[in-house]
Amino acid sequence: MKDFFYLLGWKDLIVVLLALLIIRISIIIPFYSSWFLPATVSWEYFIMFAFGICFILAGNNVLIQFSEEKRKVLIQNQVSTVDIKQYPDLIRLRGMWIVFWFVGAVAVVWSYAETGQNILYLSSAIVALVLGHAYANFLRTKFLAGNIALALIYSSVVLSQLPNDWDMLVPLSYNFPNPTALSWNEIFYLLIFLAALVFVLTLIRDITGDVTNTPDDKKKNYSTIGVKLGEKKSKTLLYALSVLFILLTAVFLYYYKDGLGAVQIFIAAAIVIIPIIYYMMTLQKAQKQTDYNYLYVFLGMIYISLIFVISFCKYLFINGNIQ
Repeated sequence: MKDFFYLLGWKDLIVVLLALLIIRISIIIPFYSSWFLPATVSWEYFIMFAFGICFILAGNNVLIQFSEEKRKVLIQNQVSTVDIKQYPDLIRLRGMWIVFWFVGAVAVVWSYAETGQNILYLSSAIVALVLGHAYANFLRTKFLAGNIALALIYSSVVLSQLPNDWDMLVPLSYNFPNPTALSWNEIFYLLIFLAALVFVLTLIRDITGDVTNTPDDKKKNYSTIGVKLGEKKSKTLLYALSVLFILLTAVFLYYYKDGLGAVQIFIAAAIVIIPIIYYMMTLQKAQKQTDYNYLYVFLGMIYISLIFVISFCKYLFINGNIQ
């Protein structure tokens, strides 16, 4: 059972579920409440979508394992094609991958059909399916391409929560009669900004994973970043991406410096920026594979802290709870 949940990548799936929940509670619901409107997507269909996208992501993880096992068979037998029927493990993995994808796709399409509006639900599922298949089958072994594909998948999940009320988009110079009400513009740019941070953080985490797996990737003749750049240059790239992440987070905090007090800014920085600085310091000393494994797991914890800080800072600021 433990191996089964590990195969699905259950830790990442929990992070996705929590992230979607935090965004809905702290951003989407206040947006509609401030305009005295009912949310276009009910809790029932939001939960259906959230679990649907997680099933698709779980299917992607199973597909990755299926592709790995298939490559092993090809190499061991020195053949170009494999008769899957002769390998029970491959049959099992393919069956799991298809079932998870099917259930996830049905849940997302159902939630989209019932709401009749949020095309972004459907779009994020399509991105996850198409890029997930490409990532598992060939992009994962390519230089940087697999890292970008995975980052796009997770950032698209964040963008799926954008309200689909395009008629509420107004010029930035527009003066709202109720300054405390969330505008569509604010939601749009906030989630775009959050998706960009998730994109960068996913790149950092996945490249760290590449460096972790460099010895195995060399044996498999993969062209990952760890193999192509080597450990030293890969670390330099990770430092650069980490600095970019810190700068983007700092821009967000600076934008709200007038509404957020010094204590709140310090807390937000402590929750997000300090862990990244700790990551950079630990990365400098990392040498063993266990060191990189630790950093990979550590980065996964920053996702929730990032979304929590950005979402709830916005929530508290708009609702007047921060003076």
